[in-house]
Amino acid sequence: MNENLIANADWLGLENNAGYGPQPIPVARDFQVRELLEAWLALKEAERAIASANVLEDQRLTLLAYSERMASLAVRTSDQSGIYFGLIALGIDGWRFDFRDNLTVVALHHDAALRMGASPAAIFNRAASVLPLRSARGLRDFSARNPGDQTPEAMGYIAGTDSDGFRYKRTW
Repeated sequence: MNENLIANADWLGLENNAGYGPQPIPVARDFQVRELLEAWLALKEAERAIASANVLEDQRLTLLAYSERMASLAVRTSDQSGIYFGLIALGIDGWRFDFRDNLTVVALHHDAALRMGASPAAIFNRAASVLPLRSARGLRDFSARNPGDQTPEAMGYIAGTDSDGFRYKRTW
């Protein structure tokens, strides 16, 4: 059933993703999440809304880790699709849980867009156009923030590197 697309993705739960966040980028799970997001995007608007309402909180946490990883990958590859799919992963739950978790990762995508010379507002608006209202509004509002409040550092991250290249790292 389309409305259970994500809820039925048992593999997306936290118990199946221990240690996922700090793993090398990319890994097989990254491709699996992207395929799920592409399937969600292919749904009709009403089906997307129902599927989003069925995202479980522990799945959301895996999607947050995916989003964080995609911001780093986007900078490494200069591929805006990493930002786009990272934002979809961030907003697919409609920010029904603690939206502050989602908001901290938005800064990474904003910074990633700037690093590759792209317009954060354009990419954010593209993602917002398919996301639930609350998360869509959150992405659009982020673009209007004071520039000092849009940085990774303001959200508890720094730009760094790992053995594979550029990577955003948590400072908390």
